[in-house]
Amino acid sequence: MEAEEGKRVTISFICKLEDGTIYDFSSRDRLEFVIGQGNTLPTLEMGVLGMKPGDTRTIRVPAAEVEDFQFDVDEAPTDEGFPAGSAGGGYGYEFGPGEGGDDDVYLTIPEAPMRSVRERPPAGSDLIFEVDLVAVDDADLELGED
Repeated sequence: MEAEEGKRVTISFICKLEDGTIYDFSSRDRLEFVIGQGNTLPTLEMGVLGMKPGDTRTIRVPAAEVEDFQFDVDEAPTDEGFPAGSAGGGYGYEFGPGEGGDDDVYLTIPEAPMRSVRERPPAGSDLIFEVDLVAVDDADLELGED
């Protein structure tokens, strides 16, 4: 099946800045979107048109489009907010009485503050996507169904 308007496509990709720096990539999680719904960069949507599973293509997204697009920003824990000098970035051990008089050891992992993993690309930067088309399906199929 060929990628066309209204089809659900699944891609794996490497996204680079013009200087070759890797900005984003899909290692385990793949990007999935329905062509024409506007859930990803328009040039990326248009760039996969006509591809079939197994095809590869390089797609350049112009800086003006990148700057106008609302990126989802992933969140990840930081080391900030943990007690200074704490071993393991805030991990701690508690000792307490166990059954039968023995001491039990409990590992305490504090709630971590969050920070952005991926920031917006630098202003004025085109993004270059090296895309592998993994699958094309009818958009009305639920994920995981054939």
